[in-house]
Amino acid sequence: MLKIEMDGVQYTSDSGETILESLRRQGAQVSYSCRKGACQSCIQRLAQGEVKTSHAGARALLTNGHVLACVCVPCGDIRLAPPDAEHRSVEAEILGSRWRTANVIEIDIAPNRELKYSAGQHIEVILEDGLIRPYSIVSLPQENYFFTIQVRHYPGSGVSHWLAQHAAPGQRLQIRGPSGDCWYQPRMRDRPMLMLATGVGAGALLGITRDALEQGHVADIYLYHGVRGSKDLYLEREFRELQTQFPQFRYGPYVSGNESSAEFGAGRILPPAFDNREVLSNWEIFLCGNPDMVEEARHMAIVAGARRERIHADPFLPSTPGAPNDAAKIAGITQDPALWAELKYGPGLTEILTDFYGRVYADDRLAPFFQHVTVERAVRKQYEFLADLFSGKRNFFGMNPYNAHHWMVISDELFDYREALFERVLGEHGLSESATRRWLGLHELFRAEIVKHSPRGIFTDGVEQPLLTDAIEHLEIDTVCDACGQEIPARAASRYHYRTGELHCGQCAGIPPH
Repeated sequence: MLKIEMDGVQYTSDSGETILESLRRQGAQVSYSCRKGACQSCIQRLAQGEVKTSHAGARALLTNGHVLACVCVPCGDIRLAPPDAEHRSVEAEILGSRWRTANVIEIDIAPNRELKYSAGQHIEVILEDGLIRPYSIVSLPQENYFFTIQVRHYPGSGVSHWLAQHAAPGQRLQIRGPSGDCWYQPRMRDRPMLMLATGVGAGALLGITRDALEQGHVADIYLYHGVRGSKDLYLEREFRELQTQFPQFRYGPYVSGNESSAEFGAGRILPPAFDNREVLSNWEIFLCGNPDMVEEARHMAIVAGARRERIHADPFLPSTPGAPNDAAKIAGITQDPALWAELKYGPGLTEILTDFYGRVYADDRLAPFFQHVTVERAVRKQYEFLADLFSGKRNFFGMNPYNAHHWMVISDELFDYREALFERVLGEHGLSESATRRWLGLHELFRAEIVKHSPRGIFTDGVEQPLLTDAIEHLEIDTVCDACGQEIPARAASRYHYRTGELHCGQCAGIPPH
């Protein structure tokens, strides 16, 4: 019998019962409405423990450890806490809209209570049918009592189609937020800023730029906007006006399609943005738009020495996750003989990994990902993977990064936490600054394959397999429960856990007797 603690009171949970069902059954006071994960009214913060979803398609974890009680089932004892303010949805009203291009619409939205926000943060628009989509705020809070978002219309595609074709002044909707760290802060005042946007990501960066300049930013600001066709440079006038008014601001429009003009550059924005900028340790980096651009730019920034805490990224991810791309990334990595030499052609790599994983296994946040895996095995598998890439031998036959982490729920913040620990270890072992950057940049290449909000299945031959978590088994032989150590008689119900290989008897697994 599992336990749920909420408001200092303990409740029990039967096997397979959602958090909401358990709480309601025992008279707990908890808000709810739709009971299918759409209205968000049952949101809680998961202060301790783990949960899984009760049905396919639902997300177990929202941002920053928040869960929906109606679609989540405890994996063990859990403790709940009230949700943070930004995770509670509020009602809002559409005030007006206008088309900026043939497929970009600008919408003014007024929440029914005051929201504290900064330009560049995003709010989530929640429709009645449960569809949710984040949109960046392009306006400044001091300008009006409402805020403005810019939306690229994808015909027939969910929230953007509804906003473009059906939303009208006076229309009510639910919003949640704001959230995100893509916004200007006064501590950045004396640091140069490199800003890259594709498509409607330029709207968020325009708001951030205006905010910075109004707050007296004195260092240089370089903003690059990449689009496919010149007609998509819908904010060119606003950017050029800022460039005329503020000498520290420079605007670079780039068109990747088959067009040429003295008014814009040709090609992608990444080469000109990073040319002649070999050291970015003191820069603030803002990346907004296409996730491939954001991923590649983040990698280039890390290699150029940018600090992780000074990279502010807002990739416009698709509503459904795609296939991993780690195999292609690995194929494109060239050997690094200079780094391999610094690692003494192997022994130095072993020393660093042994030190690092020793600290990982002693870390409360990282150690849970290595249950039932010895330190020696973790070091060996990581050594084999990295030694292949550094030396160019290509003898590694283990899992690629996505499949190796497919069941792990890892946030960007946790990824950065792990990388910060790794960087400290590299520094203590005397690795050169240039080699450190290249190594950290290599890790950064695989962020998109590792960071995720919910577990996923392994990919085999390009096809995602069903996620195997646990199953009720009736073994033909007597065995022993890994939890209580008692005998499990042959053909008795037990629960097998695929990830850990553990087997639990019916009592420990919460399997009701027949």
